[in-house]
Amino acid sequence: MAALCPDTFELMKIIEDLNFHAKKRYGWKPRDIRNAFITMITAAQLRAARGLLDWTRSELAKASGLSAETIKNIEHGVYMPQESTIAAIVKAFAEQNVEFTEGDGVRKNVNIVVNYEGTADFRRYADDIYKILLNNPQDRRIYIFGNNDKEFIEALGDYAKTHLQRMAKLEKLDFKALIVEGVDIMVTKYIRYRKLPQMAFTIPFSVYENRFDFIIYGEGPSYPKVVAIKSESVANAYRAQFETLWKLSQEIE
Repeated sequence: MAALCPDTFELMKIIEDLNFHAKKRYGWKPRDIRNAFITMITAAQLRAARGLLDWTRSELAKASGLSAETIKNIEHGVYMPQESTIAAIVKAFAEQNVEFTEGDGVRKNVNIVVNYEGTADFRRYADDIYKILLNNPQDRRIYIFGNNDKEFIEALGDYAKTHLQRMAKLEKLDFKALIVEGVDIMVTKYIRYRKLPQMAFTIPFSVYENRFDFIIYGEGPSYPKVVAIKSESVANAYRAQFETLWKLSQEIE
């Protein structure tokens, strides 16, 4: 059953678990992807986040394990925080359901991670993708990286035909898929495929609207597994990465 996870930093543990299974199943040597979630925090964001919780610097220092002087220096722009410092700040605010967004923004956010496990949940996952795209005719971009179409179809079972047919009816659908050699693809009218040279991947992902999803296939009742992250900043970062790789890729002959 799809489950909601309000703890942002719990995402780090989920990623480690998925990377472990990806390496075990596919033989990949996944790169560390935590940096996608440990983004640079500006002084304005830090002050705004404290204001949202009505925290003093001392209170943030206590929650993050940093010193009040460090917080002060970051806010005054005299100290460029290291990744570990940013991670501590992100964790402290995430535990209070506060998220940093692009454009120097901060916001209260709950349930930013949705987990799907097993074939029944995978069908609900397909439903969620379709509904999100259906309800947003102004932005029907969906980009998939490193996925295996054969495993996707097998995971959906006899529900695959229904899903493919409804996706094909979406107007102005911009569906792109990047693959590597040796990966099975299904040729459909609404998906544009391009390929990249053989390379070490992280686990497959898809990005659309404000969601960024990890997808991992495997054996057993808990598979396939999907971790869907609802974060505009993360989605935009990976969308930009995909578009860059798309320009470097080759057409499928």
